[in-house]
Formats: sequence, structure tokens, C-alpha cells
Amino acid sequence: MFLSAMVEALPAFGSFFPGHTVVLLSGFLAQMGILRLDAVIFVASIGAIIGDLIGYIIGWKYGHDFILRYGKYFFFNREKYEKTRQLVNEHAGKTLIIGRFNTFTRAFSPFIAGISHIKFSKFIIYNIVGGMTWAASSVMIGYIFGQGFATVSKYFGRFIIIAVAAIILIILGYRFLNKRRRIFAKYHIYYLVLNALSIYIFFKMVEDYFDKESTYHFDLWLTQNIASIWQPWLNKLMVIATNILSPESLLAMAIIGAVYFFVKKNWHNAALIFISSTGGAVLGAITKHLVGRSRPIDGLVLESGLSFPSQHSLMAVIFFSLIIYLFAEKIKNELLKYLFIFGNILIILLVGFSRIYLKVHWFSDCLAGFALGLFWLTFLILAFAIAMELFEIKNQAEQQK
Repeated sequence: MFLSAMVEALPAFGSFFPGHTVVLLSGFLAQMGILRLDAVIFVASIGAIIGDLIGYIIGWKYGHDFILRYGKYFFFNREKYEKTRQLVNEHAGKTLIIGRFNTFTRAFSPFIAGISHIKFSKFIIYNIVGGMTWAASSVMIGYIFGQGFATVSKYFGRFIIIAVAAIILIILGYRFLNKRRRIFAKYHIYYLVLNALSIYIFFKMVEDYFDKESTYHFDLWLTQNIASIWQPWLNKLMVIATNILSPESLLAMAIIGAVYFFVKKNWHNAALIFISSTGGAVLGAITKHLVGRSRPIDGLVLESGLSFPSQHSLMAVIFFSLIIYLFAEKIKNELLKYLFIFGNILIILLVGFSRIYLKVHWFSDCLAGFALGLFWLTFLILAFAIAMELFEIKNQAEQQK
């Protein structure tokens, strides 16, 4: 939280870093009794004050050349620079205190105060007042929201409320970026829909497990009755499928694919494959420990460790969805393209079914694995679209030079 509050105040980076969100969340966690309210306000205040101080020192030392050279990469042009500089010079106190509550001025006002050589004794007073006011009010907003959340969650479920809040933030972020820079193509809206739907399904599965709701009872029923369809030949087939398409095998193949694209200098595909596969594996492992669900007993194969979510399902949906994403459009024949897509989806479903059939995972484990993997991949696809746009802006600027 200290680092988040500090980075939030740094020039350029603070405009993109979700430090304010972390501070708001800390107030929410304080209301839940997880963190101490006084400690949260103190740590956030210190982080904000130090972040502003660093921005001031950078501005004092490097001057306006830094903004004129690199500001365009952070949507900070000369016009915005001159406007903010005028505000700092004419209303230093208001800009440094009230401006802390605006994402843009929060990240650049201390920096421009340094450029303008605002007297340090004057700056530090405004810095302390602004940092403490911002931290205290932000934490309290999160704290008050936590009180409302506790009430609302009694009726709708706490994880469903979290899912809805996450979906709203993702959609607002998408609209904001697309309105500012027209970063996303029309087809990206489908990834946004999948992203929102998958995060809702994931949190719904978490909610059902902790509150012992509908899917939890279906898990019990299915696990008790799955043995009725066991057949020797099908048992062997499911064991082969689950071993060949294990998370370790898919991760190894993904890394090989990433190295291949790296050698071919296709940096986009190489990075997307590597980050989605390795990040998915880490995300799944962390979620397992956070949820802490035990596996079904008396499975056909011996499995140890925690159950939720299914790492097999998570890695399968990432790996085979990547294959669809990277290669489906290269197939010109429409029938072959749809067969290719259907075949990969069928493999994904086979992996999930094999884990349920072998009685080593609950149904909701596999569904949560699919949802979490799909959320992570679609999130990265949208994030890479933003990165590519910023890269294009940089290239255009260098060509103009």
C-alpha cells in the first residue's frame, strides 16, 4: 500500500498506476477488520508525501526537457504542460492540495512545482497537508463503501458484488482508453464481453463454494454419481488425456512456442504466449491457496494438493484458446476454420471432463479454472492492444524526428 500510494504520485507513471484503487481497497479491508484503520491512513499518507517529494526533486533536477521529450508517451502534450505549470505558479497551494484528488494533476503537479522552483519550505507544507488529506479521505471512502458492501452482500453475496465491481471498472477503463486514443478495434469488444463474463463466473463459483449454494450441491451430487459411468476403456482414455494434457506439459509447449516466436522476432506473440501461460500457472497456484478447497476422495488416480480451481482446466483454456487466437484467421477455408476452432474447444472441454470423471476435481473447480484462464488471457489481449498503440506512438514520434 505504501508503494502504491508513492508510485501514484510519481510523474508519468502515476497516471497509469492504480495506486488510488489500492488505497481505497485498504479502507475497505479496514472495515472488514483485516487491516487497522489508523495504520492504513498513516502508511498511505507517508507514501503519498514521499511520492510527491520524489516528483518535486525530479522536476527540480531535470527540468521541463523531460516533459517535452517524453510527455507525449503519457498523453501529456505541451498545452497540458503549460496549463498545469500556470496553475502551479499562480495557485501552488490549491494545485498541490486539491489537485491531489485528480488523477492527472496528482501525478504531475509536484513535478512541475520542482520545475518552477517553488520554494521547498512552501512545497513541503502543501505536500504534507495534501498527502494526509488525500490519504485519509480515500481510505475513509473505502471504509464507508465497506459498510455498504457488508449490508448489500447479505442479499446478493459478497463475491458477486466484487465481480460486478470488477466488471464495471474494466468496462469503464476500456471506454476511457478507447475514447482518448481509439486504441481498440471493433472485434476487441468480444474479448471485453468474454473478460466480463468469465470474471463473473469465477466469482460465482467462489461464492457458491464458501456459501454452500447451488453449484456446491451439484458438485456433491455429480461426484457421488460419476462412478456409475466408469468403464475400463474410458478410464484408460481419461487417464491418458489428463496425463498428456497436464499443466506441466502445456506450460512446456507454450514456452517452446514463445521461444519460436521470439527467434522469429515476433515479439507480440512471444510475449503474449509466455506471460499468459506462466502468469496463468502462478495465478492458479495462488488462487488454490487462497480458497483452500480439498479434493474429492476415492479418485481413480492419486492426486495431492488443493482443488480449486482446476489447474488442468485453467492451462488448457489458455493454451488452446491461444492456438485459436493465433492461427484460426490464417485458415482461409471457412469450414476448416470452424472445424479447427471446434476441435480446440472440444479438447478444452475434454480436459475439464477428464478431471471430473477421474474424481480428482469438483465440477465447479473446472468451471472456475476455465473462467479464470479465459479472464487472464482476454485481459492480456486487451492490455497488449494498449501496449502496441503506445509503441506505435513512440515509433511515429521517432520517425518525425
